[in-house]
Amino acid sequence: MDNKDDKRRQLIRAMLAQGTETDPARRHLLPWRSLASHLSPLIGENGFGALYGRTGRLLAQQYGWLTTGPSSRSLAELFRTLEEDLAGADPAHAAQANEALLATFTRLLSDLIGDALTTRLIDAAWRGVQTKENAGEQK
Repeated sequence: MDNKDDKRRQLIRAMLAQGTETDPARRHLLPWRSLASHLSPLIGENGFGALYGRTGRLLAQQYGWLTTGPSSRSLAELFRTLEEDLAGADPAHAAQANEALLATFTRLLSDLIGDALTTRLIDAAWRGVQTKENAGEQK
């Protein structure tokens, strides 16, 4: 793992630690929804789905309980399936799998568009969520 992977993993862990959602499975989806809304205008929903599908196939053996399906599913269906999979798993395994999914997804994205752009995109996507989540705390 190089420094760029470390930076992305730090961003992933920081994002996963955010949120006021009490349901762990729904909290796990926060970074995915934010990434989708930020990346879909750039790569399209089909591009996002294809990248997520590849991510799932790469991790299918390690996390056999994750549903892998066609990449052509809508984002709503993709997230519903992911939420159900994470809700049905042991919380520690769900958290580990979600982090692995995010790390693999962002690594694949980085392979396509480069490390610097990937890091800027995920930082921008997740900073916006964190700002919204913390907006009520500012005086």
